[in-house]
Amino acid sequence: MLQRVSRLAGLRKLLTSMTFILLVIRLGGAGAGFVTQLVLARLLVPEDLGLFFAATSLAIVAATVVSFGYPEIAPRFIARYQERGRPGTLAAFLQQTHRDALRFSLLLALPILAAAMLWPGATGQERSLFAITALFMPILALFSINSGIALSLRAFFLAYGPETFLRPVLFLVIVACMILAGANPDARIVVISFFAVTGLLATGQWLLLRKRLPRTRNLRVYADRRLVSRWRREGAPQIAVGIYTLIFADLAILLAAMVLEPAKLAAFGIALKLAVLIGFGVQVAHQVILPDLADARAARRLGRTSDTMRAAAAFPIAFTLAALIATALFGDMILAIFHPDFAQAHWVLVLLVACQVLRALAGPVVQLLTIAGAQMFNALLCIASTIVLALGNFALVPSFGLMGAGLAVLVAWLFWLVGSALGLYRITGMRCDIIALLAGTRQPASAPQNS
Repeated sequence: MLQRVSRLAGLRKLLTSMTFILLVIRLGGAGAGFVTQLVLARLLVPEDLGLFFAATSLAIVAATVVSFGYPEIAPRFIARYQERGRPGTLAAFLQQTHRDALRFSLLLALPILAAAMLWPGATGQERSLFAITALFMPILALFSINSGIALSLRAFFLAYGPETFLRPVLFLVIVACMILAGANPDARIVVISFFAVTGLLATGQWLLLRKRLPRTRNLRVYADRRLVSRWRREGAPQIAVGIYTLIFADLAILLAAMVLEPAKLAAFGIALKLAVLIGFGVQVAHQVILPDLADARAARRLGRTSDTMRAAAAFPIAFTLAALIATALFGDMILAIFHPDFAQAHWVLVLLVACQVLRALAGPVVQLLTIAGAQMFNALLCIASTIVLALGNFALVPSFGLMGAGLAVLVAWLFWLVGSALGLYRITGMRCDIIALLAGTRQPASAPQNS
C-alpha cells in the first residue's frame, strides 16, 4: 500500500513538473509573440501590418478547417488503438489524417486563389499575399495535426515546442535581423518569412515524430469506409470548437478584415492580441483544474466541485479586473508604443479586455461542457457565435468603425458565454459562474455521464 502511494506521489510530482515546464514554454512563446508584434509595428507601416494580420489569420483559420478536427480527436483514437493492440488500424488512422488534410487543403486553396485573383479593387500586393497564403496552407494544417499526434504519444516537447515556442522566437529573430540590416520589407516579405519558419519547424517536427509512429503495409485493409467515415464524423464538429476557442483572435481579425481598412485593422489586431494575451491567464487557470474536474466526472462527483472552481476563480477574476483598470487608465499610451495611430483603439482595447473579465466571471463553462460529453452542443454554439460575430461586424463596423469591431466581439462573447451557461445547466444541472459559486448554489450530486 505504501509503495503504491509512493508511486502515485512520484507520478504526480512528474506531471506537476512537466506541467510547469510546458507552462513556461507557452509563456515564453507568448512573450516572444508580444515582442514580435511590437517590432513589426515599428517595421511596417500600419497598412502593411493590417495586411500581415489578415493573411496570417486567414492561413491559420483555413488550416484549422482543413485539419478537420483531427488534432482534437487524435488523443482518443490513438489511445484506443494502442490499448487494444491494433497497430495496423492506428497506422491507417494516422495516414488518413495526413491524406485528408492534403485533399481538403487543395479543395480550399482553389477558391482562395480564385478570390485573390478576382476580388474587385484588390491591389497587386493583396492578391499575391492571399495566393501565398493558399499555397502554404497545407503546411500549417500538417503542423497542427502532427502536434496533436505528438501530444497523444506524450511527446510533449515535440507537441508544444515547435509551434508554441520556437516559431515565435525564430520569427522574432528574423524580424530583428531585418531591422538591424536596415531592410525595408513589405508585407509580402514578412508573410513569406513567417511561413518559411513554419515550414522549417513543421518538417523538423515530422522527421522526429515519424520515428515514433507504427509502420504497417496494406493500410487499406485496416481503414475501411466505415472507420474513415467515423473519423471524419467525429472530427468535423471539432473544427468550429477549435476555431472559436483556440484561435479566436485570428477568426475575429479575419472577419473584421472584410469591412475594416488595413490601417484600422492593424490597430484592431494589436488591441485584440493584447486582450487575448491577458486572457491567457484565464485559460491557464481553467486548464489547471481540468484534471480535477475530469476525475470528478469519472467518479460521478462532477457536481461536487464547487470548492475547486471557487478557488480557481480568484486569480483570473482579480487579474482581468486589474488589467481592465490598467487599460482604461493607460491603454492609449500602451497602444502608442506600437504606433502613434494605434492610440485610437484605446476604448476598443478596454472593451476587448472586458470580454476577458466576462470569461473569468463565467468560469470553466466550456471545459465542463466538454467533460460532460456535450461536444455537438459545443460545436453548434461555436458556429452560431461565429455567425453572430460576422453579422455584428457587417452591422456595426460601417457606422462605428473600430468601436464597431470591438462591439461585435462583445456581442459574440456574450452570446457564447450565456449560451454555454444555459447549455451546461440544461445538460448537467450545474452552474459555474461566480454568482452561483459565491452564493453556494446547490449542485447535483452527479452530472449525467454522456458519451
